[in-house]
Amino acid sequence: MTLCKKGWLYIIALVSAFFMFSLDISAQNNINSPYTRFGYGRLNDLGFSRNQAMGGIGYALRTRQHINPANPASFSSIDSTSFIFEFGVSGLFSNFSSGTTNKTTFTSNLEYLAFQIPVTKWLGLSAGMVPYSFIGYDYKFTDSISVPNNLDATEMPYQQSFNGKGGISQVYFGLSASFLKHFSLGVSAYYLFGNLSHYRALHFLVERMPAYYTIQTSTMFVRSFNFHYGIQYFQTFAKKHDLVVGLVYDHQSKLTGDLTVNTLGVDTLIVSAKEMFDLPNMYAGGIAYTYDKRLTVGVDFMFQEFSKTRFMGVVDSLGNRAKLSLGAEYIHKPLGNRYIDRVRWRFGTNYSQSYVNIKGYNTHDFGITFGVGLPLKTTKTMLNVNFEYGYINNREALLLKENYYKIGLNVNLNELWFFKPKIQ
Repeated sequence: MTLCKKGWLYIIALVSAFFMFSLDISAQNNINSPYTRFGYGRLNDLGFSRNQAMGGIGYALRTRQHINPANPASFSSIDSTSFIFEFGVSGLFSNFSSGTTNKTTFTSNLEYLAFQIPVTKWLGLSAGMVPYSFIGYDYKFTDSISVPNNLDATEMPYQQSFNGKGGISQVYFGLSASFLKHFSLGVSAYYLFGNLSHYRALHFLVERMPAYYTIQTSTMFVRSFNFHYGIQYFQTFAKKHDLVVGLVYDHQSKLTGDLTVNTLGVDTLIVSAKEMFDLPNMYAGGIAYTYDKRLTVGVDFMFQEFSKTRFMGVVDSLGNRAKLSLGAEYIHKPLGNRYIDRVRWRFGTNYSQSYVNIKGYNTHDFGITFGVGLPLKTTKTMLNVNFEYGYINNREALLLKENYYKIGLNVNLNELWFFKPKIQ
């Protein structure tokens, strides 16, 4: 198998773009939500535009056209003569409501990029950069407390301010091997890096007391390494029926990093600590059924055991996270003459319970998704667009509801780069 000349030029260009965009991804933050103040922020589940448009499913998806980082066992499905490169951008509208107060924000950024190549007919390789978590919030409120003053109580007004920014990114490198005609094993090594910064200020609004305040800042620098394991079983029945079952596992490990906390006020306290955080065990699985290469339906379930991990050096400060996802994709005629016949239509929904307990109450996230895959003429390259509406709710603790509208744009470059030389 030989790489064509055009392929070498593209590889050089794409590798260069990969490293440049990697710096951009790690510095950006596509979120603005008070809910990200807690834990590691909002966690990002692995998956590109096709996964996102299908409700987030991916553990049992196996295709030659798309990269599926959700299950590394899928990397061996690539055609032995193809090269796939994907990158995606997204925009997020968020509306926050609490009582009669409403606020709307918009953020956008480059979200991910990855490539996938065949090593042999039974071995596939993929590498890329994707987000792990986001933090982004900025809000304040004013209240008062009663302070005893001789026989009476005086109301002392105060203002609390909170803001945070940053995120954790992950670079992954994965290999997948097919064996016994119906099985595939895969493993991805991933490196986590990023900074999470929080700021909190308490200011008493009392005349002649301008210095009566407390400020606390904390910064977490993450540099950690872990593995992502996957297996898929795939079978075709009666030519038109394809079934895939996938399982994924991540083992619990230390989240290596440094934490620095500064408290300024009447007294100043500086705390620096290491090895106070863990990544959880993650168990996930899914099943997908495809009829006649036209209709695919699937379901995924994921469970992350955060309750057994350390956060700020304490076990049980976080709760377990669970997510259920349903999705489907339909194409009228994969080889149809009309363009509309080859457009891919995708739908899905998901529900998850957060790993963060706020004042003893869980946060719930519900989303509805849909999208389209638009093939480009004369090539296997595809433009994918995905949309998602969802809401996050924890009115018992924060008295706040978040509605969000997300749009994503993905370019899936899929070209013939490898060929077998003719023997003369």
